[in-house]
Amino acid sequence: MLYFVFAVMAVQLAVLTALYLLGRRHVRGGDGPEPMPQACPRLAVIVPVTGDHPGMREAVASLLDQDYPDFVAVFVTAAADDPAADLVRGVAGGDDRALLVVAGPAERCGQKNHNILAGMRAASTAEVFVYCDSSHVADRRFLTNLAAPVARGDAPMTSGFHRIVPGDAATGTIGMAITCMALHLLQPIRAITQPWGGAMAISRAAFDRFGLKELWGKNIVDDFSMGPHLHRFGVAAWPVAAACLDTPMAGMTLSRWDDWLTRQLLYLKFCIPPGWLVSIAAVFVLSAPPVLALGALAAWLLGLAGGGAALGAVAYLLLFAGLGLFYRGLCPGRVGVLAWLRGYVATFAMLAWCFGRTFATNTMTWRGIAYKVGWGGVVKAVIRQG
Repeated sequence: MLYFVFAVMAVQLAVLTALYLLGRRHVRGGDGPEPMPQACPRLAVIVPVTGDHPGMREAVASLLDQDYPDFVAVFVTAAADDPAADLVRGVAGGDDRALLVVAGPAERCGQKNHNILAGMRAASTAEVFVYCDSSHVADRRFLTNLAAPVARGDAPMTSGFHRIVPGDAATGTIGMAITCMALHLLQPIRAITQPWGGAMAISRAAFDRFGLKELWGKNIVDDFSMGPHLHRFGVAAWPVAAACLDTPMAGMTLSRWDDWLTRQLLYLKFCIPPGWLVSIAAVFVLSAPPVLALGALAAWLLGLAGGGAALGAVAYLLLFAGLGLFYRGLCPGRVGVLAWLRGYVATFAMLAWCFGRTFATNTMTWRGIAYKVGWGGVVKAVIRQG
């Protein structure tokens, strides 16, 4: 039994080391800005928006302040009276590159998918589409960096990512930063690269050729549904290191972090069921070792285990914490060592908790709408609350 425990610890440390080594260059920006060809195709950035949240004005403004020479920004709300509509009007002012679209309520797919498709219909002259969330701040070269490989013909679609910039030392904030960092580190591993809906680009020709309108029109989510669908055509998203958005964050509670991570894992369960099943073992390998190490120390203190078990547990915990400090070096904000390690340890506990929650439901709730979801992420019913 002791050999099994230490084997699991060794595997976890090996996985965390490999993830850091394989992804750190990408997270740090890779080769830098992407070169853009002289001929820039007409581009539309589609941005589903709702509500009026802290930082949203800055995010919307950053998507209009871009150096790409020929683009339109289409902001899409579900209803005309959504507070986001006034926010966009206030930020855009008289900018003729900004277009506001009202999509109406979704009936057969996720509301975000419905909004995206409505925005695309409004951008009838675009040759390249960029899809972006409204909660992240873009630098001036974001659209250029994300669209460049598509414009050059190097790839039919690309994906960027985002990094959380912690504004406080709350465990939820640091945990979110670490969770997103882990996903970011996975992006350059081409065998498992998945597009991220908060920052991705695709040519109109590829969008039509791969039948994404039909896919999104019945699915719960945009990016998780695209990954396995495009793999059938032998296509994977091209990861663009320079297309990285900043997400300033502070005051993240444990319950909000819990809801967000559970939702991401539900997307995995709905859209890639085999991947979700394989993840059972992965979650155990990642989350169990700290608990096993503490258990070995407790057993030694109670006289139930020898000094070798305690020594191995201490060695593991030191290596585990040391790896956490390497990850801290990838964080764009300044976070104290103790606050970082607290969030780092909490991340593994939260992963196990949220993954366990996915076993109990086939319904997902997001922004006041509940979706009953079937195999492959197909929406079976849309239930509007209140």
